[in-house]
Amino acid sequence: MIIVPTEKRFDWQNAPVVLFFIVILNVLVFYAYQSGDSDHFEEALRIYVSDGIYEKELPHYRDFLKQEANQEKTAYFNKMVEHPNPGYAAAFILQDETFYDHILSHGTEYFTADYYTYWRYQREYIHELIYEVSFKKYGLVPNDMSVTTLITHQFLHGGVMHLLGNMFFLIICGFAVEASLGHRNFLVFYLLSGVGAGLAQSLMDLSSSMPLVGASGALSGVMAMYLGIFRLKKIEFFYWFFVFVGYFRAPALLILPFYIGNELFSLWMNPESNIGFMAHVGGFVTGAALIAFVLWRKPEVLNEDYIEQDQVATPEQLSLDKIYQSLDKFQFEMALKQLNKHLANFEGDFYLKVLKLKLLQTLNPDEGRLYFSQWMKTVRPNKTQLQKIGAIWQDLPKENRHFDRDTRYKLAWHFITSAEYVEQAVKLFEDLYHEEDKHPSLHLLAQKLATAYKRLENHTETQKYQNLAQELS
Repeated sequence: MIIVPTEKRFDWQNAPVVLFFIVILNVLVFYAYQSGDSDHFEEALRIYVSDGIYEKELPHYRDFLKQEANQEKTAYFNKMVEHPNPGYAAAFILQDETFYDHILSHGTEYFTADYYTYWRYQREYIHELIYEVSFKKYGLVPNDMSVTTLITHQFLHGGVMHLLGNMFFLIICGFAVEASLGHRNFLVFYLLSGVGAGLAQSLMDLSSSMPLVGASGALSGVMAMYLGIFRLKKIEFFYWFFVFVGYFRAPALLILPFYIGNELFSLWMNPESNIGFMAHVGGFVTGAALIAFVLWRKPEVLNEDYIEQDQVATPEQLSLDKIYQSLDKFQFEMALKQLNKHLANFEGDFYLKVLKLKLLQTLNPDEGRLYFSQWMKTVRPNKTQLQKIGAIWQDLPKENRHFDRDTRYKLAWHFITSAEYVEQAVKLFEDLYHEEDKHPSLHLLAQKLATAYKRLENHTETQKYQNLAQELS
């Protein structure tokens, strides 16, 4: 379920300079710096396993876990050992800094003198490789916290979707908070929220050596600031819950118990999850405390003119809201009427036309076929849109694919542009080729197929369609 505030729109008179700087910095760190992480870690893991060091250290690590008497950690490690790929358990050991210190100090007891020298050299080299990985070097490790990592962990991410998700929601909420607080205050409060998030997560287990990375905690602080700034003012929220999507207006602070409760419930339901739920809560509480301090001690800091300025919804937004409300109530006929009116009054985007097709297919399949046919003759899809068209086409039963020749020609023309759908284009071409009344431009379609197969380095098919193009000319 997603609920995000959408009360304010971008206002270039209050340009979100700091927000853009934070987003750009996060993206640059991920793609320019973190891109080398996998190489370092995989090389360390390869040496650790292939050189037999993992097998020799495994019994000592089991003894070490018994001494620690951490049942949760031991149970998790045992699951890793059961996995057929030894890399899982090996990676777990390599990230345990306490064990690394332990085995270095006891290595002479565990290994013979002639092997010890080789082992120590390799183990230290492996450790250096591990520490070149961004989340080990600059992530927040609870048992080895520093002022530096309390800041740097906020700009590291565990993957593309982690980065994109955080940046999307930061942009949604951040520009209004920056406009309300001012550039400097926004930057300071953002970083402090991240620090509060890191401390909250670390206090859950100060002995943990698992690094924390991500802007989620600071983002939670920004969301709290947003709600604190608008407080009981009724603002617009966007929601998405399974198939239900739309907008509603409510006092900002009504979302506060829902947010905190959702995070605590998620922590309770998924205690072993890699998601830092307490970091989210810590960031949220920190952001709320900071904005409460401003309201109490320095209310003049807030840009009241910007906050009180009503955001007037455009006629297009109001029209879309009516459509979504009808869909929420399963009033599909009403939604279709409203959608037709919307498309007549405003320039509808690709996905609204997909929505119209789906509604027609549900309410009147014959009209749906006619609409699809007309749409395919005019649409010029990009790569992402073509994938959607391909999915729609493949979902159609074969008996419902008998469209007029212009529709099939246009579909084939679109499909040829993507290697994923060349086979679909070939099937459509074959149907058109075997008709008595051939499409007048069929030779161009054959030539386009020849070009597509040339890109795929399929010389046989290239020659075949070049010959057909000449035959049809």
